Amino acid sequence: MDQSKRPSDPIGELYAGHHHWLVSWLRRRLHCPDQASDFAQDTFYRILIAGRYEPPREPRAFLATIARRILIDNGRRFRLEQAYREALESSIEHIDQAFSPEQILQAIELLESIDRALARMKLRTRETFIMRHLEGLSQDEIARRQGISVRTVQADLVEAMLACDAAMEAN
Repeated sequence: MDQSKRPSDPIGELYAGHHHWLVSWLRRRLHCPDQASDFAQDTFYRILIAGRYEPPREPRAFLATIARRILIDNGRRFRLEQAYREALESSIEHIDQAFSPEQILQAIELLESIDRALARMKLRTRETFIMRHLEGLSQDEIARRQGISVRTVQADLVEAMLACDAAMEAN
């Protein structure tokens, strides 16, 4: 097929034109080339699965925003896993009541399914859920921070809980 008649691939062009830059940008923040490559791939994967793609005016700013969100999500997941590990370690004192390897695996799988459910939520809904259940903010505090009504906060929390319940039932 003639190159000029080939349909354009805007995501492929974005990848070809900015992948190296994104890996370098991530490497400066993470100080780990392997993690930088992984997060760059995750960034392009999110773009691919997001649905309809419109090339941005500022591709590097666009990629940096997505990558930054992935880094934040990864940090939250790491803190959640760390809190779970610490809880397990503190329960070692009561070894006769310790969790079995199967229970630990089941808990990790459950946390991963909740993490996937959170990743599929709208950004505001996910942030509302995290502020409430991980940061311990009240609904009033969340409403003030996000500039929305308490009723909207409540609706977002219900939506998030339903998504998490569905993820747990599927597990």
